[in-house]
Amino acid sequence: MKEGLHIRRLSALAIMAAMPTRAQVEKVAMRTTGISCGICAGLSEIYFRRLLAVDKVKISLSSEAIMLTFKPGATFDPEAIRKILEPLKVGVVQFQIGARGEVLENSGKGFLIAGRDKFALLDAIDSPAVPHNVLVRIEGILFDRASPMELKVLTFKPLQ
Repeated sequence: MKEGLHIRRLSALAIMAAMPTRAQVEKVAMRTTGISCGICAGLSEIYFRRLLAVDKVKISLSSEAIMLTFKPGATFDPEAIRKILEPLKVGVVQFQIGARGEVLENSGKGFLIAGRDKFALLDAIDSPAVPHNVLVRIEGILFDRASPMELKVLTFKPLQ
């Protein structure tokens, strides 16, 4: 009995070790307020490039938008993003994320497990039904003030 439990634990650890490269938040697009000048944009870019998790930064002054692409294995921390922008008087109106992970069901509710990040899927009338227990790539609007964070699915694609 103990040997079977040990094998299951090793299997679970092996799966979890592989997850960061397969499952994670890959990109975040933010609608912002207050990032309409070159100085704020330049400083924001410098601050974001200092984060170990961030691979690429794109800023659009005309749209007041920021796009972050994350390195493999990175975790997503919306509060850290807000703190970086706060001294520049830049606010985040909305996060839209692109993530890959697995949708699991718990008590009749779907949850996206994207590496170390977990998102409750909102049951919106205009959101597609996402299959459970399948690896997917999801684009969605994030509500980060809830715990766990909530995600309104815009599109999804099953992964092989």
